Amino acid sequence: MTEQGIDKASGFEAVRARLLALAYRMLGSRAEAEDVVQDVWLKWHVADTQEVLTPAAWLTTVTTRVAIDRLRYLQRERASQAAGWLPEPWLDELAPSAEELALRASEMSYGVMLLLERLKPDERAAFVLHEAFECDYAEIAKILERTPAHCRQIVHRAKARLQRAGAPLEPPDPAAHARIVERLRTALEAQDRAGLLYLFSDAPELVSDAPECASARAAPGAPEPAALGWMDKLTSLARLASHAELVSIDGAMGIALLFEGEVVGVIDVSTDGAARIVALRAVTCAARLRSVNRVLGRAALTRLLARIQQSSITVRRDFPVDIDA
Repeated sequence: MTEQGIDKASGFEAVRARLLALAYRMLGSRAEAEDVVQDVWLKWHVADTQEVLTPAAWLTTVTTRVAIDRLRYLQRERASQAAGWLPEPWLDELAPSAEELALRASEMSYGVMLLLERLKPDERAAFVLHEAFECDYAEIAKILERTPAHCRQIVHRAKARLQRAGAPLEPPDPAAHARIVERLRTALEAQDRAGLLYLFSDAPELVSDAPECASARAAPGAPEPAALGWMDKLTSLARLASHAELVSIDGAMGIALLFEGEVVGVIDVSTDGAARIVALRAVTCAARLRSVNRVLGRAALTRLLARIQQSSITVRRDFPVDIDA
């Protein structure tokens, strides 16, 4: 590899995690984000960079523009999906990589990620760059080829649209949120409908990419029990799994549903100030759970056990053991 090639590679690797986090916030899919970053690397590899003064700015600009083009296509595709589309959950690892650290630095709740789908690609780019990556309007203007004043209007309009759609203004108290999510996990495992009813607000929102289950049938001549529609969906989700575990999703506690060692669903939870659940988002699509299973699934557990076995110390039979220790 030439010296220029080495410099290009090292310059790209220095910001790769940030580019991946940016593309994920734009597209809501880790796989799509990785494809975008790979495309940007190819463009960077063949580009004449003699005039590039700030590689990070150049790469951020190209990543944003490629992601905008990709998002225009994806939004048309997602709008045609009958079961609905949800962003791919990104689990926080206990030993985070550079990508996880970059994503945490650009923290944005899963609920906000879902609402970002309502924005136009340019609006989403401006909002993500300003709110998650702390770019000023002059930087955003260069990336989007707009004036700073126009970019300020775009971000203001995007914020207004998200707030009208119910975007949370402040994150919940982490300890209180974790407690209610743990109670939800327990109720789901026990299929405790009474316990679930107690945890939820009067009219919770449940968004899922799973096929909708049939609602509970009423007695002949009686009205359909509309209030139990979300309950039927929730218990249907619980039946997918043999057990549930607490996981951290974008810095907030959520639930992973597991069956035979594989994650078959991830649930994001939104609560109100009265410690009641107001919304759930459940991702069950296997394609969007691949990265989750790389962290939490059977293969990840097998790798962990192998590392533990490799690092274990073999104890001889005559090794003295204090049974009272």
